[in-house]
Amino acid sequence: MKKIFKKLFSVDRIELISKHFNLEDSSILEIGVHRGDFSKELFEYFNPKKLVLVDPWITFDDPEYNHSFYGNISKDGQSIQDQYYQEVVNRFSNETQKHKIEIFRDTSDNFFKANDTKFNLIYIDGNHLCDFVKKDILNSLKFLKKNGVIVLDDYRLTGWWRDGVTEAVDYFIKNKKVNFLAKHDIFNYHHQCILSKI
Repeated sequence: MKKIFKKLFSVDRIELISKHFNLEDSSILEIGVHRGDFSKELFEYFNPKKLVLVDPWITFDDPEYNHSFYGNISKDGQSIQDQYYQEVVNRFSNETQKHKIEIFRDTSDNFFKANDTKFNLIYIDGNHLCDFVKKDILNSLKFLKKNGVIVLDDYRLTGWWRDGVTEAVDYFIKNKKVNFLAKHDIFNYHHQCILSKI
């Protein structure tokens, strides 16, 4: 049944975001870059004035992360992350030279501590454990421009992170810090949610 709904009602995430965000000369922040595939989509579709990419590209030995992109179960996880980082650097070398894209190899916490830029769109796809997602949302709210939007990946989806993304988002909804502009359901199948600041 789930596969049927996914096939019938699947929505592309760029298409979804574009219904709520279409600002020219915008500033976009992406937390959690991995290999830069979605970064490329964001850049090419929205043509922002500046796209900032933040990812530590590090592995964790904690068994909790074994089935994540950054688990170190094979013991060569860090060399893989180093390779991914270099791929992203090479992929966007022209854009970084033109100062259209900035790449920060650090945790989102450390990025926000040093940041003084406000963003029109913040896409959160970093560490999916609830406490980390809460921190990313809280920090993002501090650096969101008026009428800006926050988008989270893997909303209402469980995995190695259990339901950390959903739990964190629902916490901010319950405490009236954000509103839903859009969210995943069986008739809008995308596992994204788009938030605005209250």
